[in-house]
Amino acid sequence: MKTKLLCALVLSTAACASYPAPTEHLASSVAAARGAQEAGAAQVPEAALQLKMSEEQIATAKKLMAKGNNEHADYMTLRAYNDAALSLALTREETARRRAQQSAELARLAAERERESVAQQNLSQ
Repeated sequence: MKTKLLCALVLSTAACASYPAPTEHLASSVAAARGAQEAGAAQVPEAALQLKMSEEQIATAKKLMAKGNNEHADYMTLRAYNDAALSLALTREETARRRAQQSAELARLAAERERESVAQQNLSQ
């Protein structure tokens, strides 16, 4: 019984040690976070929160990698990437919403000017 337990412990330790460092996932998550920053995520509260979470997860992943816990670090890099991607999507959504509002306001002003112009022409006739 003790032998089986010892073998299981040794195999599980060896399995953890053989998990490759998630350097590609880490690089992807860092790039995604940088993209969200450059898109202006700090200016959108919901996006800023997701970006902050992503940055914290990247830092945690780096610490886990330094300790040799690559499997857990890999999960953290994946979470970080997804949070950064969500941050970018929220930023783009807010930018599109603002542009749509500006376009609608410009269209409203143009229609108002057109009505005023027509009314002026009708008065001058």
